[in-house]
Amino acid sequence: MFEDVPEQETDDLAAHVATQESSYSLGMPELSHTGLSEQWMLKTLGDRHWRLIAAAAGQAKASFRDRNGREVYAAFCGLSVAAPHFGRPDLDDRLDIRSTLHRVSPARLASEHVLRIGATEIARVCLVSTFISRTRDGENRSVARVDFPGLPVLPALPARQQFPREAARLARQGADGHFGLAMPAELTRGPDETLRPNPSLDFNRAGLLYFPSFVAVAERAVGTRMGRASDGLVLRRRDVLFFGNVELHEPISVFVTDCVHDEDRFRAAVALKGSDDRPLCQVFCEYGRA
Repeated sequence: MFEDVPEQETDDLAAHVATQESSYSLGMPELSHTGLSEQWMLKTLGDRHWRLIAAAAGQAKASFRDRNGREVYAAFCGLSVAAPHFGRPDLDDRLDIRSTLHRVSPARLASEHVLRIGATEIARVCLVSTFISRTRDGENRSVARVDFPGLPVLPALPARQQFPREAARLARQGADGHFGLAMPAELTRGPDETLRPNPSLDFNRAGLLYFPSFVAVAERAVGTRMGRASDGLVLRRRDVLFFGNVELHEPISVFVTDCVHDEDRFRAAVALKGSDDRPLCQVFCEYGRA
């Protein structure tokens, strides 16, 4: 499932369509109380990832179908955020983003996004996706990996970018100890909270729970656990492993599996599960002083 492919040379077309650069003037939609809005960033970068794939496939529209005519989606299976200066952005700052798409394995693609304000790198984000399709119409639990033909040769994953392969290893072997936090393979207690996502707020146009919504659920749980200790803290790192999706009205069980707080930083791990106890995602986060 996670077998790597050997590095290959890229042709001019692949090198061209695998990169995108753009700038944004930051306003209220792009900002939060603590700096750059992570939700805006994830939605923006997720769309860039999707459109880079479409460009690589030579399509003007980001719409895909498999050999049987079923709709195919680029579902995220991993997310990593390194944010050394996430609290720096302010109103009317110019944010520059450079995005590059890479091939990780026959089944996986990764995009790397570097976010800068002037000469300062405020964040570096890696998104890892695989192609999925519903095997039963209208049922999100039935999503399964599918082959998607038609992509040209893409740039090889840079040696410095370890997360896509690390995410595959963590998904196979378990993520207990990641970020120095406990993530037990089996959870023997009840959830910290249970919530029912909202179709108009949490699901995307494909009818799947949108990947930033998983992060938002975990962030709210961590914020509740942190309480007033969160004052003055901003995101420094976040890794997320995605395993499945939910139906439109299915409740999500939220487990804060570990929290570590010292004077300068706060770390937490959160597991999300579906109504039948199946794993949905695992979130690892670290916050530091602004």
